Amino acid sequence: MTSFTLPLPFARHGLAIMVASLFVMPALAQQTDSTSDGMSSPRPRPPQKSTVTSYHATLESLTVTGTRENASVRLPLKARETPQSVSVTTRKQMDDESLTSVDAVMRHMTGVMTSLYDTQRPLYYTRGFVIKDFQVDGMPSYSGETNQEYDTALYERVDLVRGANGILTGVGTPSATVNLIRKRPSRELGGTVDVSAGRWDYYRAVADVNVPITADGSVRSRFVLAPQKKHSFYKRYEENKLAFLGVVEADLGPATEVSVGYQRQKNAPKAPVWGAIPRFNTDGTLANLPVSTSFSPSWTRWERSSGTAFASISHQINDDWTFKANLDHTTGKTHSLITYGYGATPSDAPFIDKATGSGVTLYAYPGEERETRNSLDAYLAGKLHLGGREHDLTVGVSSTRTTSKSDAFASMSNWRHDIANVHTWDGTAPKPAVSKTGARNDTLVQQTGLYASARWRLTEPLSLLTGARVTRWTSKQKNYDTRGALSGVSARQEVKHKVSPYLGVVYDITPSLAAYASHTRIFNPQNHRDVNNVPLKPAVGSNSEVGLKMALAHELDLNLAIFETKQDNFAVVNADAAPNSLPDGSTPYRTVDGTKGKGFDVELIGKVQPDWNLKAALTRAKVTRQESDRLWANFPTWQLQLGSDYRFSGELRPLQLGGFLTWQSKLEAYNVPSPSGRVYVTEKSKPLLDLYASWDFTEAYRLTLAVTNALDKKYWANLDYANYGQPRFFSATFRMAF
Repeated sequence: MTSFTLPLPFARHGLAIMVASLFVMPALAQQTDSTSDGMSSPRPRPPQKSTVTSYHATLESLTVTGTRENASVRLPLKARETPQSVSVTTRKQMDDESLTSVDAVMRHMTGVMTSLYDTQRPLYYTRGFVIKDFQVDGMPSYSGETNQEYDTALYERVDLVRGANGILTGVGTPSATVNLIRKRPSRELGGTVDVSAGRWDYYRAVADVNVPITADGSVRSRFVLAPQKKHSFYKRYEENKLAFLGVVEADLGPATEVSVGYQRQKNAPKAPVWGAIPRFNTDGTLANLPVSTSFSPSWTRWERSSGTAFASISHQINDDWTFKANLDHTTGKTHSLITYGYGATPSDAPFIDKATGSGVTLYAYPGEERETRNSLDAYLAGKLHLGGREHDLTVGVSSTRTTSKSDAFASMSNWRHDIANVHTWDGTAPKPAVSKTGARNDTLVQQTGLYASARWRLTEPLSLLTGARVTRWTSKQKNYDTRGALSGVSARQEVKHKVSPYLGVVYDITPSLAAYASHTRIFNPQNHRDVNNVPLKPAVGSNSEVGLKMALAHELDLNLAIFETKQDNFAVVNADAAPNSLPDGSTPYRTVDGTKGKGFDVELIGKVQPDWNLKAALTRAKVTRQESDRLWANFPTWQLQLGSDYRFSGELRPLQLGGFLTWQSKLEAYNVPSPSGRVYVTEKSKPLLDLYASWDFTEAYRLTLAVTNALDKKYWANLDYANYGQPRFFSATFRMAF
């Protein structure tokens, strides 16, 4: 059993004191300033020459009563009108809490359990299933393994819809869909410049400038540039990131708006961590390696870049109907030379000799892949007048074509480096020679779908939501030899006319209380074959949910959801078949049914007072699955999130304090390698506390301080891929608005 305790003398009482202070602080304030300016505008504002009289007083992301179009079914629904659980993180929360990456945002999302394989591969789970569907403005994103590297400087908000979302995504898991909404131009000249510095040589700058091209702002532009460099608690690891966004938007008359732009992100980390570190010594005791442990020499790389050219048009046909279309062209590239710490061979897990520190052997792996994705989404949305009532209808078509090319490299099986002593190793290892063979694999994946959704107002308080998507999905891989000649076609798959239905009902019990129920389905193709070399059919997922959404006083909302998420026909290794026995050398798989996540979410979110914002969320998700489908690491059954911020009054009006606490119950892992065989390990429950504070010198100048993992808890971020979570990190950001 693995567990850690806080190595601080105040560990027992410090957490309770700090969290309690965040919640009682507003009550101890002597007076409340009633002149709050409410939710801050996401657009830059010009500085004021006079002294400050008002401040950004609310945590906008905690107010979720506004209309969120396209969140789940492309209908103009407010949060209370949506029969699914929806979470929103806005620009203001990202700024207040210094959430500079999507990974940081996901850690504050209700019901999301976070984990990671290593520095470049995060994992997010909700309702028992991994979240793989990430979108940008409702369009597919580049790669599921680079989501943590999406810089939030480019986005206005992040939406998360829990449960299956088959109408808009087509294929995927019944977990959740994450949609990143880009920043858009406004009609006024203005902008902000942020400079940040922090622990581990962290340096970051963000320039966000809005420039009207015509005097009336009918043609306008916005540009965002965000370079970042940072070392790490891992030895030798260094981030080197750059994010850019340029958008031009134009009104082609009173009813038509067009937008074109380009977005690019690049990360070229040095010495990235790949894989796990040893958990055990050779005698079976815990290795307890330092948090800084890394088996990556300084010459290792894992470079990733992607660029997206995008265009959209929106045309108001009449008072009832609107046509919208979006087009994306994305190119991406990954290039890697990384090392993994094994035992004597790549088939052996590493265990440390307590006396000598030996037991880890490095093996190197090169890789390069290029990807091109073209996506189109077009839909017609409007209102129907039937039976004396007004109903909402959306019909659309979406298509995605993705081509990826993966190069083959000469075998590096003869390269290995034995680490003499992991406790004293300085990262020195000879760099292997890398060469391509000329062979490659080209994979083409195409998906086309027709979808429709509607809200039928059956009575004044009762609405019925219906929808469906019909999807055609194909995949084909072509193999080329070292001369570049086609050597064969493999892994051909096709799914025709697969229907993903959506059904929901919302009943307004009172003007402030709504009850709802919904059932959604989704499917996910699987690149595996059975013992007869027949491709397996897609996995099928579903989400059933009932809940209540209540608006309380002071813009405070209470949400309750009870859910059951299922997945059937999921591929697992066929233990009765010989490994690598298929004609192409792969291992046979079979399918299992019965993977299920059941539980509930309770969320209290919004304003307690005009200057005091609160989030309290409790999630229970119990996952059951077939024994043959048992994951190494299961998910925590319970998760508690508490967030609060407060804007002071009077002379302390420029001051805002806030914090965010995440607690989760114990983790369990099965079949973890140890010197005595496969074992079961656990990690006890843990709280992680983030704190932040800001001071507005004027309307134009602000200083923000942020601390993540403020109690410096030492913990495993993943049990099966043994890697530590990030220790305490702190940063300061100075903002100038103009």
